[in-house]
Amino acid sequence: MYCKVRRAISYLMLICLFVGVMSAADLQSVSAATSKSWNFKNSGFNNLGTISSTKTVDGLSLIATSSKTMTVKQEKVTVSGTEYTHTLALGGSGTTSYRSVKVPVSGVDTIKVVLRSSGSSSRTLVVADSNGKKLGTITANSTASLGTYSYSGAAGYIYLYSSNSGINLYKIQVDSYGSGSGSSGGSSSGSGSSGGNQITVKNGGTSLSDAVKKASSGTTIVIDGTVKSGAVSLPAGVNISGKNNATIDFSQTSGSSGRGITISGNGSTVENITVKNASDNGIYITGSNNTFKYVTCCYNDDAGFQVSNGGAYNSFYNCYSHHNADAKGENADGFAVKLHSGEGNYFENCKAEYNSDDGWDCYAAHGAVKLVNCEANYNGYCDGIYGDGNGFKMGGVDNKTSGVAAHLDPLNHVLIGCSAKGNYANGFDRNNQSGVVTMQNCVADSNKGKNYNWPLKGTPSALGYQVTFGKAIIQDCTSINGNNNISGATLKGNCVGF
Repeated sequence: MYCKVRRAISYLMLICLFVGVMSAADLQSVSAATSKSWNFKNSGFNNLGTISSTKTVDGLSLIATSSKTMTVKQEKVTVSGTEYTHTLALGGSGTTSYRSVKVPVSGVDTIKVVLRSSGSSSRTLVVADSNGKKLGTITANSTASLGTYSYSGAAGYIYLYSSNSGINLYKIQVDSYGSGSGSSGGSSSGSGSSGGNQITVKNGGTSLSDAVKKASSGTTIVIDGTVKSGAVSLPAGVNISGKNNATIDFSQTSGSSGRGITISGNGSTVENITVKNASDNGIYITGSNNTFKYVTCCYNDDAGFQVSNGGAYNSFYNCYSHHNADAKGENADGFAVKLHSGEGNYFENCKAEYNSDDGWDCYAAHGAVKLVNCEANYNGYCDGIYGDGNGFKMGGVDNKTSGVAAHLDPLNHVLIGCSAKGNYANGFDRNNQSGVVTMQNCVADSNKGKNYNWPLKGTPSALGYQVTFGKAIIQDCTSINGNNNISGATLKGNCVGF
């Protein structure tokens, strides 16, 4: 009996010691608690076939109407070693009233969706609250993959639906951590910044530069409120996340080396912060596979966000760049993906406004970019400074040497659902582009130059000879209150105002 009691006490002491050394993140992981999933291969789903009215299975509601149907069908895909045999095919765009999935949430949840676009290009799955307000998005790639969305808000339901065309859903899972604050919010797509160690930076506490020195891959630096800092370089795999209207004021920087945050490594996530007052770029990226969500760059002395020198496969969701201006007005773009940037950079639901130069500038990029549902408005003037002022400048690069005709890098950029309004030059501009740029469902309105500027030929001012440039495909686009030069473009579908 004595041995049994002694052994029980030893086990209890060991458990207490284990709990005592666990980090807060570990404790949250243990208490994360409840997880609920719906796989469309399961009974209750797999025999539904065509859905023409709302069906609820195990708490998950599939919302459809007789004219806006969805279908559960057989389809095999494998994601991370797991095979899925059935899918819910949304079949087209939706709202909270049709072609949508109503998902129960507790208030602090991670929504995980195995999904793919039913077409050859990526599409957007919208996350909306019970009032129909759009909270964020999850990207559906052309091959099946896992997408996530972090929800913090009122307990109840969220809705998932396609913003444009068909998306196939294979599994939905909700990991719940309890009740939230009551205000809807969240972050979408890409790798999250949870897990690992956390270092909190706040006014009067640990500085950002000290936090960066202590951080290693997997560390999340939490910005609490407004802090001031000099320029920092983020180590690979270190994340930054904000709370309480997190703002990093880089007014302590000076000169052309005064970039706010430099990211030369891979695999970091930066979310829910504002970066302002840097003496050069707000955020400068030469690394790859980094993710930016709900980040604002403003009042910096060069481009708000810049991707250059090989930076590739970086993803930007719901980012905002405004009122960035340099002394001459010729460099401070909202988003600059230029000067030898790599391939695969992606922007979704991002906005550039009131920057002294362009909204997006792709001059001398060496990789095509994709922009989905992005806006470029009123660029080309900021606080008395004028620049080029194009909304989306999709230019190539001139590699002319020793009098030999230029080779203009052909880049096949893609813009879907983008809009350009009130820019001081052109809304959508070819610049020196020699590839085939595709614009679908885009809108240009009241730009002071051309709404769409895609002439077939041009004479680069610095070269003095004529070059035939690549064409554009303008499909289902609209031009309002402006002129166009589209001799180098092909119109497809239902184009209005050309």
